Amino acid sequence: MSNPLPAASIILEDRYSPGSIFLVQRAKALKFLGGFYAFPGGKVDPPDADIAQSQNPWDVALVAAVRELFEESGVLLCRDSLNNSIKSSPQLAQIRCDLLEKRSDFATILRDNKWVLSASDLYPIGYFTTPLFSPMRFETRFFLAKIPSGQTPEVFKNELENGVWGTPAEHLKKWYSDEILISPPVLLLLEILNKIPTSDWRLSSGAGLVSQDEFVLDRVRFASWIQVVSVACPGPSVPQIGNVFLVGLSKFYLIDPGALDESGVLAIQNAIQSRVSDGDSFNGILLTHHHPDHTNSANHFADLWDVPVLAHIATAEKLLNKIQINQNLDDCDQIPLGFNPFTGSNLVLTAYHTPGHAPGHLVFFEAKTKTLFAGDLVSTSTTILVSPPDGHLATYIHSMNRMADFNPALLMPFHGCPSANGKSVLQTAVFHRDKRETALLAALGNNCNSVEALANEVYRGLPDPLMKLAQKQILAGLIKLSEEGIVLAPSNDSNEWKLAQ
Repeated sequence: MSNPLPAASIILEDRYSPGSIFLVQRAKALKFLGGFYAFPGGKVDPPDADIAQSQNPWDVALVAAVRELFEESGVLLCRDSLNNSIKSSPQLAQIRCDLLEKRSDFATILRDNKWVLSASDLYPIGYFTTPLFSPMRFETRFFLAKIPSGQTPEVFKNELENGVWGTPAEHLKKWYSDEILISPPVLLLLEILNKIPTSDWRLSSGAGLVSQDEFVLDRVRFASWIQVVSVACPGPSVPQIGNVFLVGLSKFYLIDPGALDESGVLAIQNAIQSRVSDGDSFNGILLTHHHPDHTNSANHFADLWDVPVLAHIATAEKLLNKIQINQNLDDCDQIPLGFNPFTGSNLVLTAYHTPGHAPGHLVFFEAKTKTLFAGDLVSTSTTILVSPPDGHLATYIHSMNRMADFNPALLMPFHGCPSANGKSVLQTAVFHRDKRETALLAALGNNCNSVEALANEVYRGLPDPLMKLAQKQILAGLIKLSEEGIVLAPSNDSNEWKLAQ
């Protein structure tokens, strides 16, 4: 897991409508929380420290926040040589365009126009570090500021899709009603601001609205009924990070509790206990498949809370004498999650049998919100391993195509960051497999015939032990091609695979 990158963000308040805050919708194609609403902002660039003339992370973050706000929305928190705020104009729009297209840089723009940052107009709020669910993590420092008089935001369409004004209550109402997605730290800050009179926002920030210390989410939520606990779990070669989901409102289920160690078990346990203490009912454990990273601590939670474990019969067979499966789930079986008072409708998960990665692999789909809990059907951070004999590549691709046809919007993978572009993620994964198959056929045409030689060619430069996993992927591809009559499997004692003539 890489160290978090420094980033900065601005809570931009409307000068003429106190309490109205500007949110931007990130482009759905972005890898990190694409499609989610957030405050304008982005990562710190090295030149930001030069402009700040400081190594203090808050000073550098302030520069980054002002620059990113200007790039993303056209709003510039600067003052001219007479200490006047900058107003929107065609000239300012051209300067922003030059910055976005890298014909100029922020330091040059400030120097040439004799502008200085309105540091006294920005109020530091606190900082937040992205949880482990994403391989792309940020340590984001948040500031509060009012939009300067005479400026109007216009979002940068390459990175953003939309920009909306609204009070915290108005934004939260849309989130609770599943109309919009909001990134978890932004959600927390909106909830805090909603509880404080607008007149006190800046008074509160003096002591830190959430304090200038790092603030931690008690519950990482991606919808009112979806909570994520990211934990270390067993991996095929080294431990990895997996997303454990608590789904539902007044009654909820746990999906794939595969915690590797005591700290992960405790994190999940605390999340469950918090919900139970609130009066919610813990109804059971749902398993997508039998692999240890998805099941490792299932017995612990089943015994501790005396709840059933639900899975496909093929998963039950794989876990025989390891985990007691109390109820078999088959294709199209439904798991009611109860009434959602925010939308006025019932939440229902439907199980779909999606073999290929594992014989009993299930995904869980909530049709009204088009939310897909994908297990290991697809990942947003890595390539899913398809390892024979349990794994079957043709079946796996069929399963991905099948779920893409459901047009999922919110994708909740076990590995990687949630995405608001679920169908595209699935289609991209299928396209990636097609490219690997093309490379495999080319290698066979160049007289690479053994699994080892083919893996070395197709996955050139991949270090051990990853190359061992690559060999399994190659074998899965060869079996698929042989079943299609494109490749001839080795005969007798030979280990040579050949193209069919």
